[in-house]
Amino acid sequence: MINSKLLRFSSRQWPSIIVAGRGTAAALTALAAAEFLGLACPYWAAMTALIVIQPTRGLLLEKSFYRLLGTAIGSSAGLLLLLYTRSPMVITIALCLWIAGCVGVGNLLYGLRSYASLMAACTCSVIAMSGYQNPPHLYDIAFGRVACIIVGIIFATLVTALFTPRQSRAELIDRLDRIAAESVAWLALLLRQGRGSDQARMEQHLLIEIAEIESQLDAAGAGSLRFKKQTRHLRSLITSLLSLLAVGRLAAEQLARHNETDRRHGHWRDLLARHLEELADNLESSASGDFSSEMTAIAAEAKAHLPLLGETLAEIVTSLQQVLGECGTMTEAPEEPTARRFIRHRDWREACRAAIRGALAIAAVGVTWSLTGWAQGPMMLMATSIMISIFSTKEHPASFVGQIFIGAATGSAVAVFCRAVLLQGVTSPLLTGLIVAPILLIGVFAMTQRRTAVGATDATLFFIFVTQPGVPVTVVPHDLALGAMAMVMGVGSAWTAYRYLIPINPAIRLNSLLGAIIGDLKILASGNSPKVAGKVQASMQHRVIRLVAMATKYDSDYLALVERGVAALAIARSIQRLREILDIGKLSSERSGIIRETLRSLSNLSQQPGNPAQLLENAASTLYDVLESGFVGESPCGPGIGGSMRDADSPFSGSALSWVEP
Repeated sequence: MINSKLLRFSSRQWPSIIVAGRGTAAALTALAAAEFLGLACPYWAAMTALIVIQPTRGLLLEKSFYRLLGTAIGSSAGLLLLLYTRSPMVITIALCLWIAGCVGVGNLLYGLRSYASLMAACTCSVIAMSGYQNPPHLYDIAFGRVACIIVGIIFATLVTALFTPRQSRAELIDRLDRIAAESVAWLALLLRQGRGSDQARMEQHLLIEIAEIESQLDAAGAGSLRFKKQTRHLRSLITSLLSLLAVGRLAAEQLARHNETDRRHGHWRDLLARHLEELADNLESSASGDFSSEMTAIAAEAKAHLPLLGETLAEIVTSLQQVLGECGTMTEAPEEPTARRFIRHRDWREACRAAIRGALAIAAVGVTWSLTGWAQGPMMLMATSIMISIFSTKEHPASFVGQIFIGAATGSAVAVFCRAVLLQGVTSPLLTGLIVAPILLIGVFAMTQRRTAVGATDATLFFIFVTQPGVPVTVVPHDLALGAMAMVMGVGSAWTAYRYLIPINPAIRLNSLLGAIIGDLKILASGNSPKVAGKVQASMQHRVIRLVAMATKYDSDYLALVERGVAALAIARSIQRLREILDIGKLSSERSGIIRETLRSLSNLSQQPGNPAQLLENAASTLYDVLESGFVGESPCGPGIGGSMRDADSPFSGSALSWVEP
């Protein structure tokens, strides 16, 4: 009975068992190599071999590079710190400043560049605390840390790289091309039928897909300089599609309203919708650039009646040509300007909060250690620095570190038992490896399971760190247990900082994004130069992408927030249109005054009381009031402008603006 269950389990989990076996082999061979080379703390090599293992080869190589870079910078900083001081209080102050700076920068960067900055933060503390406890071996520890990272990377690559698949980039590009085709089909349906529930759901689906694709671009480009350059054009296409979502609403509502009084407008609307439907079919069935002349003609046709829509369609043509042109050649494509800029969202407020949180957490532990002289204080400070830095960019670090706390406690307990009982008196490296191998195998196998991955990862790493295979440990079991407890307490202190000291969670990050969007609308309404306005709109589009990506993960009512994201883009477009009307200068003084007063009200939006959601609703209401007044109904500013402005209220009404943070 038991044997049959084991057979069924092994057959079902065989792929995970194979992966676990490779990871364990990489860790043990890295440990053996580091020990053979006589490096200080050879277990660091085993830990690195497990940490850098990634699902794709590009990510493995790129994460290894940035881990090495951050480790080299942090090790140098830790070495210099101990060369100039041995005072616990001075060390604490220096670590507070260093970790705050690295964590702040890490929260402004993205992807593995952020990881390098966060690695520099915690490595400085690891070297400083390890060197403080072992002054004669300071240089060996600093050099050994970097050398062990290199050894771990080499053996993780040798053992696992051949079995690690390449990132499927073509699939991601095809997915984006498919979204472009679906966006054109959505626009055709919107022009023909107006904005009903089906069109709204399709619109939400498109924005969610766009956000998901954008979030995968960095991982897809890992390890490929050519693809990293290509992502500029991919992101340009993404921003053009976002503009289409915002502009499409206004155009559809305008045409629908004109159709009620002008049959010629209705005929032209149906003709444009039919052309767009044909184009969408061609985009879905063709991977070549044959569509470009057809789409250019449609863009020119639309521009004659709806300038903003025509310009957006032309931008999509340019972006698609650039993307498909780069995909169709294996040679290095010349640098071309993108159709639209893509500027990443930089959350300076949350970066400052993360830096202050890191400094305060280190100060609390470091000052306690300095005043009490607790022998295990450096171990607790080391663990706190790792947790408060590496996981500071997580959307919900308290939840993440909470799982790590369980894993750390489990791994530390097993490590104390292993070192005090199983490895007691063992000096042979081979025998040590044989004893720890089964435990490592179980831990790495648990790392491959979705439900236990987070806790198992740190349980395995803490097991290696506390056990310290390859190092002759003379510490009595009692002190070993105290050191392990100090490490776990360090994890707990980081959890407390994330949860209570300066809390951070998805609701806070979502409201921070909404606040940043409100700030963007304020800048746009304030009448800055076109160059500044272009930068603000580009960064606002990425904020909307981030908002949607987070909402789909953490907000049960995420569709309402997705709706709000498109509404914010449409508000920005409406403000831009009002600015263009003023710049033309053909309105009467009365009408110009109404527009200026509207923009002035929007520019003071962030000074009004209320949360970001309420402020966004206020922005919509302000636009609604002025656009419904009909003052641009006979505007000489060109066909369609007045109607587009008057229709701008449609995306902003309803429950989309009543979201409350979870």
